[in-house]
Amino acid sequence: MFSKLFPKRLPSTWRLGLLLTVLITCSTGLCITVAGWAMRRNLSSIARAVVLDDLGEYAVLYNRNGLREITEVFAAGGHEESQAVRITSAEGRAIFEQVPEAVGGYDWPDHAPVKMKPSETMLVTIQHSTRDQHLLAGCQVLDDGNVLWFGRTDAEDIAYVDHIRSQLWLAGLASTAFMLLPLWWFVRHVLNPVNELMNSARTLAQGRTDERLIAPHAVPELQAFAAAFNAGLDRIDALTSELQSANDNLAHELRTPLARIRGNLEIFHDHSENAQARDAAARGMEEIDRAADLVQTILTTRAGEHQALKLHLEPCDLRELLAQLHDLYQAAADERGLRFDLEAPFPQPALIDRQRINQAIANLLDNAFAYTPGRGRVTLALERRGGQIRILVKDDGPGLSDSDFQAVWRRYTRGSAATANTPGMGLGLSLVRALIHAHGGQTGCRNREEGGAEFWIDLPVGEAKSR
Repeated sequence: MFSKLFPKRLPSTWRLGLLLTVLITCSTGLCITVAGWAMRRNLSSIARAVVLDDLGEYAVLYNRNGLREITEVFAAGGHEESQAVRITSAEGRAIFEQVPEAVGGYDWPDHAPVKMKPSETMLVTIQHSTRDQHLLAGCQVLDDGNVLWFGRTDAEDIAYVDHIRSQLWLAGLASTAFMLLPLWWFVRHVLNPVNELMNSARTLAQGRTDERLIAPHAVPELQAFAAAFNAGLDRIDALTSELQSANDNLAHELRTPLARIRGNLEIFHDHSENAQARDAAARGMEEIDRAADLVQTILTTRAGEHQALKLHLEPCDLRELLAQLHDLYQAAADERGLRFDLEAPFPQPALIDRQRINQAIANLLDNAFAYTPGRGRVTLALERRGGQIRILVKDDGPGLSDSDFQAVWRRYTRGSAATANTPGMGLGLSLVRALIHAHGGQTGCRNREEGGAEFWIDLPVGEAKSR
């Protein structure tokens, strides 16, 4: 319910802080309001009792000794700042007045109520003409028919209530600061670790399998969750490494048997007089060549990933290499109804393993041709970017999903746009990355604004790493 009060992008820390601040402020304000109302009521009751008590006392003094004792008692009481006393005749003429300046400005009644009898009292509240203060006045008919008036302002009461309110607000602010300490603890040990766990999870989703969930300052429950999750990742990583190692070893061991089988099929093909047998032997050699290429791809990728790939470096003009590849693939583009462009406006010498770089670019072109629909466009481009030379392959295909940007570079992983009819086993891009890393370069990909995907190879302008 409360989540609808905040913008969607507002972090939980601010949401919780604002919500607690509002609740604490409202609670403090409500407490102060109720306390002020209760104090005003209690002070009003006390004021009424004080006025009636003093009114009765002054009446007794007047009836016994007249005005002289009233004057002495009033002066001795020290009430000049908040109280006043008056005696008027039955006709309303003032006989005696002690009204300090602080109690001035109030319109006292001229006459007591007609029906009042001697010794009866009455209280009235008089509002000031300019100040937000009231005068509580009581009157009593004296024995000689005159009327005694005694009044008391609520200035002291208001000042007292305001003082208590200010103290309550200070106490409320201090309480708010103390009550926000649990919020600080919650943010530090729960929300911040949760954000760190989410960032680690996003990194894992991008293919960084060496990353782990980190929550150093989290509560024990989150630390236990991170430890259990990391233990699972370690187990998966170990199994994956074991599987890759088994695949690599299997591929290494298959090379010799495949070569022997192919040699036997060649002998059978060359010495057989049966046409069907020769055709079957030829098809068998094609399948063995395909399997041998797969084995070699796995071994080359493994060597590139482990920085053990041997390179035969030689000076080469990258523009010339791209032009040759463009000529080689032009027929395939025409066959598929694709437009195949070359954008290499300048010569670019480089020290590379020509065969390996040619193999890497060819893999990118194979993918682009496989995913670009008819009448689409594939572009092979060469750019210079500071200390790097970038070779780009752009297509008009379906592009990449968010999970593809890192995943497609792993072995045996295909993009989300791949179908059962799309050729490949998910080894091409992993081979490209291994070959380029062996040259000290980088690979990357992105979706183009106009549609399709763009894969690139960055090679250093200087000499490549020697192998």
